[in-house]
Amino acid sequence: MSAATVEEATSASGLRLVWEPLEIGSTRVKNRIMMTAQTTLYGRDNVLGDRHIEFFRERAKGGAALFITEQQAGHRISKGSFFEGCSAWEKRAIPQYAKLADAVHEHGARQFIQLFGCGVHDKGTMIMDEWHPLWGVSKMPSIVHHEIPLVMEQEHIDDVVREFGESALNVMVSGCDGVELHAAHSYLLGQFLSPAFNDRTDAYGGSVRKRCQILLEIGESVRARVGSDFTVGVRLSFDEFMGDAGITPDQAEEQLDVLSTSGLFDFFNISGGGYYTLHRAVAPMNVENGFMLPFARRAKAVVGNRAKVFIVGRIIDLHQAERALADGATDMVAMTRAQMAEPHLVRKTREGREKEIRRCMGANECVARLFDNRQVTCAVNPSVGREARWGSGTLQPVAAADAKSIVVVGGGIAGMKTAAVAGSRGHRVRLLEREERLGGHLNLLLRLPTRKEWGIAIDNLARAMEVAGVDVRLGTDATADLIEREKPDAVVVATGARWDCDGRSQFRPGSARLAGTEQENAIDVGTATERALADAGALGRRVVILEETGFYLPLGLAEILAGAGAEVEIVTPRAMVGEDAMRTLDLSFVMPRLEAAGVVRSAHTNVDRIEGDAVHVRSVWGGQARVIEGVDTVVVSMLRSPEDALYRALQGRIGALHRVGDALAPRRPIQSMYEGEELGRAL
Repeated sequence: MSAATVEEATSASGLRLVWEPLEIGSTRVKNRIMMTAQTTLYGRDNVLGDRHIEFFRERAKGGAALFITEQQAGHRISKGSFFEGCSAWEKRAIPQYAKLADAVHEHGARQFIQLFGCGVHDKGTMIMDEWHPLWGVSKMPSIVHHEIPLVMEQEHIDDVVREFGESALNVMVSGCDGVELHAAHSYLLGQFLSPAFNDRTDAYGGSVRKRCQILLEIGESVRARVGSDFTVGVRLSFDEFMGDAGITPDQAEEQLDVLSTSGLFDFFNISGGGYYTLHRAVAPMNVENGFMLPFARRAKAVVGNRAKVFIVGRIIDLHQAERALADGATDMVAMTRAQMAEPHLVRKTREGREKEIRRCMGANECVARLFDNRQVTCAVNPSVGREARWGSGTLQPVAAADAKSIVVVGGGIAGMKTAAVAGSRGHRVRLLEREERLGGHLNLLLRLPTRKEWGIAIDNLARAMEVAGVDVRLGTDATADLIEREKPDAVVVATGARWDCDGRSQFRPGSARLAGTEQENAIDVGTATERALADAGALGRRVVILEETGFYLPLGLAEILAGAGAEVEIVTPRAMVGEDAMRTLDLSFVMPRLEAAGVVRSAHTNVDRIEGDAVHVRSVWGGQARVIEGVDTVVVSMLRSPEDALYRALQGRIGALHRVGDALAPRRPIQSMYEGEELGRAL
């Protein structure tokens, strides 16, 4: 795009402030859009990995001005919170930081490194040859890891202060532009700040001023090594959402006054939540966009011109960022998950290509993988973490003479993704969908309470297909004969899956069917949800949900039914109801609603049989059976089976025949998205 065209597109978009440069201490950034630290676990041997570098390089190409790495250990025992946690303290980290600095500087962006300590939120046995006791501000263990710590004495505090300074020097030597001290989200420095963890009576506990003391000492240690011509800031939780048990906004204002008055810090990166309230730190889809902006406004009022203020909190497009800047709420706007979903969000917006932007929906698959200690990727963008393989410029176009005629059957995630990618390469793609709308089973999910953001995933893919020139035909029942008459070069079957109702379960090996599921009052969870959405009273006054998936769907169904006055009990042999929803941080929002609605949750409970209106259940540990009587409907939420009849019918009739997504094996949406990308590139 020419400069004139960019200016015209910018003017048309109504954006101005987001493009203004900013001085953050000694660092000048080219615009007001950044990415905060997001744990991705791409490290190798506990130093920054090449996947990290390619991740940030891609987003620097995309136009963002500033990046902050995921947490890097500021002292020797803080790299083990995750399997591939990284160290900044060891000098062997410097070459990788230098490579990272070069990667982002090439595209006019700036890079800060986040320094942190784990405190009690760690596992002292994570690294095989470096076992150690955890260092805690007090004897309070982690709500997640439960390991009783060694309460830090002055020698430990002095060690942390010294090594954070040495880590900052390593960062400066590497050529990166600054450091951020991680004092948010209940990590070590945040534990000093929080009354939930800090009950000390020495110079580091008691008043808000004393709880800030270690940050002031670290700030002085850092400045003694890097001087004033290097950018240093702090990340803070403005509210831990624990009431007086944790950091409150009033306390945060006092902290900010103490820290900004010191003159040690160039910026304050405002967030919220902590280990007791992680669902507020990385908010899922049901949380309002921009929900932390009021915190930024209060922080800016305290800090004034003494330092810059950054803000996070589900800010998903540049127009929302523009409004935040115009209101004077912040100096920089962090769009972290938004730029995981769309690395080129800034550039595409500036060039008037907003139709091409993949939007984040807050599915939190990134966080779910993090909790499993697995490398992080994205529900809507499978290139996250795979930038070297699938980043910009890697999609190989086909010559017109080599373009294939491809028929994709099924307009769910896998079908749409395959079609969009194959179409973008230059193939002639036709997508056939039996229903009158795209989206597959997402159309059921998005109609549940607080789940409408699933519509973003559908819209992302529908726009991608439109841009790629895919011929979409809705309301078309694709038979084998119809497809064979089209004479395509390749056929992709993406016909999805169906919920089973036979009650077959991995928790009852050797049993092909649960007795009683053949009754009329037993229905699968998909059918049950469709009926309940049409008429919340359709399943009767008493409903039992036999749940083994851990997914959100049965929870959403229970909320609909209970909201209409039904008595609902969810029975699961798992350790808890909604295990998967816990990993995506949705559980902390939906469970209070289910509790208030009177939904009974029976974990560690298996179903023996269904007899008429009676459901016989028993603890997985044995003991006497319990009978739930007077049940109008039994909902079976267990296994799914592929809808693969069309694939079977086409075998031997079509040469290049492929299955993808749930039609291959019913799994998570993120897996269907990956397979669509992979197959679309291979066709």
